[in-house]
Amino acid sequence: MAQLRKGLKDTRVLQMLKERPELASALFPRSAEAELEPEMIIERIVWPEPDSDEEEEIDEYCSVVAYLRQYISLASSSELQQLIEFWTGWAVLPDELYVSVDRDATYPTASTCFTTLKIPTGCGSYRDFCFKLGAAVSTTKFGFGRI
Repeated sequence: MAQLRKGLKDTRVLQMLKERPELASALFPRSAEAELEPEMIIERIVWPEPDSDEEEEIDEYCSVVAYLRQYISLASSSELQQLIEFWTGWAVLPDELYVSVDRDATYPTASTCFTTLKIPTGCGSYRDFCFKLGAAVSTTKFGFGRI
């Protein structure tokens, strides 16, 4: 902290902040207060490619990926923030987000170290997908099995 204070003092940023405190939020924005927009997330996603030639598996894959895109497009900023925290383990949006489709999963899971959201194919409808994603995201603060 002393080094940070010294650096702010040496660069005269500290003096500027004392004279004009309203600049603090512009210089040091709080990421938790940032409004997330669907496009901000969608443009950072590295979408997976189907790994099968089976028509049924490709249909399931396309459906669940479309459900995720639709969820992101329709979600509020606070819902998007919760999704990002579940997906990455952090409130800050990374440069790249990864998606994988898991045929064996029942609920979405996240590999936060690799910023990968693993979504299940067993969702019969968009409503079912939203329910499962919502249930998974709601565990962000506690973890699965700790509620």
